[in-house]
Amino acid sequence: MFWCQKSVSWALLPALLCCFSPLWAEKLVLYHTSDIHGYYFARPGKNGQPLGGFAVLENVLLQEKEPFVLLDSGDFSSGNKEANSSDGRYSIDLMNHAGKTPKNLSGQGYAALTVGNHDSDFGAETLGQMLGGFNGEILSANLQGLQIPGKALRPYYIFNWNGHKIAVIGFSMDGPGMSGMELARLSNADWEKLLAEVRSHKPQAVILLAHDSIADPRKPSQLLDMLAQLQPASGIDVFLGGHAHLQHAQRKLGPQGPLFVESGSMLEGVSRVELNFDDDSGLLTSANAEYIALNPAKWGENKAVKAKLDQLEDKTLTRVFAAVPTTLYKYPQGPDAAPDVAKLLADYMKTWLEPQEKVDFAMFQLPGVRRDILPGNLTGRDLAELLPYTEYVSTFNITGKKFKQAAEESLKCNPDGKNYSLFAYSDNVYIEYKCRPNKKRPVKITKILLNGKKMSVRKVYRAAAIAHIPDGYFEGAPFKITRNKQKKIYKKTSGELLFDIVEQLPGANPSEKQLTAPSDLRIKQVQ
Repeated sequence: MFWCQKSVSWALLPALLCCFSPLWAEKLVLYHTSDIHGYYFARPGKNGQPLGGFAVLENVLLQEKEPFVLLDSGDFSSGNKEANSSDGRYSIDLMNHAGKTPKNLSGQGYAALTVGNHDSDFGAETLGQMLGGFNGEILSANLQGLQIPGKALRPYYIFNWNGHKIAVIGFSMDGPGMSGMELARLSNADWEKLLAEVRSHKPQAVILLAHDSIADPRKPSQLLDMLAQLQPASGIDVFLGGHAHLQHAQRKLGPQGPLFVESGSMLEGVSRVELNFDDDSGLLTSANAEYIALNPAKWGENKAVKAKLDQLEDKTLTRVFAAVPTTLYKYPQGPDAAPDVAKLLADYMKTWLEPQEKVDFAMFQLPGVRRDILPGNLTGRDLAELLPYTEYVSTFNITGKKFKQAAEESLKCNPDGKNYSLFAYSDNVYIEYKCRPNKKRPVKITKILLNGKKMSVRKVYRAAAIAHIPDGYFEGAPFKITRNKQKKIYKKTSGELLFDIVEQLPGANPSEKQLTAPSDLRIKQVQ
């Protein structure tokens, strides 16, 4: 409390008012992004119209009337041609210069980020050098061994934003991209100790900035059990998540919070999280969020940022490779639970391997395909964005019993009947299954044929897939092989497979080359 003189002149009225006014703003806004993956530019959305990019984000930030900060949940670098060619440095530069307005409490740029599993695709040393140029705080409570020249990697940081003491805790996720570093498995006791330390600073709000999702169908959240067991004692008010490329802005863990927010991916949108504080005590009273689509038709593109993006853009990617007569959907649309583009890749993976090794079947994961392929010209940009990561082909041993169990776990039955498999298998595999929503095992495979014959549960087969699948990462969790997998890795990426498929299409010129999906039925639901 501030002491004020009882007798004052009118000239001192402003000073008197300050004695009875709070020293904080009633509102604070957090703008949150995740899984940008180097998608710097506006690009065609699901309806074919431009969507996303830093130039649109800048115009959204310029219209903000409340004090705000920018936060990112990781996977901001690896994933697109320009990001990959710069080892992620373009991402850092654009994030440092975002939000050039006095309302940005960091001056300009992002206030903090955490590290995603793909941010180290270029190696730990390159990641450290890249992050050394970031102007904000780099936060991760579980990442170890990352050296950042001139900067500290902190588990959390206490910010003073417009008179509010806000704690932000970082959390990273394990994965094949985490090369040269270690991720600690934090127990509930570890979390209790960390949260007690954070609370000792008496923050008015606690933000968990995590590359993790509580709604990822591929892999259970590392944080969900901790939050469920520690609530409401954790004191976390807002969970800003990522990794699953989903959009969520709602409470998931009961009335005691935290508010769970995910902000999609590819910078197609941004979440605006509003923290409201009591104007007398300064205590947090509520938190709410909305997702803002970065639509150039609504917001426009900032001219200064657009000019910078034009300088960064790789113009060679405008080359047309083929034509797409009808939409190739990422998720299945008809009776076949196998995704169309993944079918193409599984087929060609097996064909490509045949001269080098006998493989019984191949498989490709639905999440590896980043979006639908819309009708029209298929450019180098489209191909680069569809399969952007350096993911190598591998072969490995798997028993028929293990394959059946994994294939069952990878099938998703939905109430609306739009079922899908997380994997497509090569055209010599045929599967029939039943959906049993009230059973402990909601999916039951009733038939698996390999080359027209029943697959033996006892036999060991040689399978092909992207290298992280038999190691059990992400969607590959059901396929994790712990004994005798005899894994072999080939220096052939999924992106190179796709380029080969397109280049080998019949036709003398791009307009004659027609990219279509296989029409055969591979994974069929039976009553």
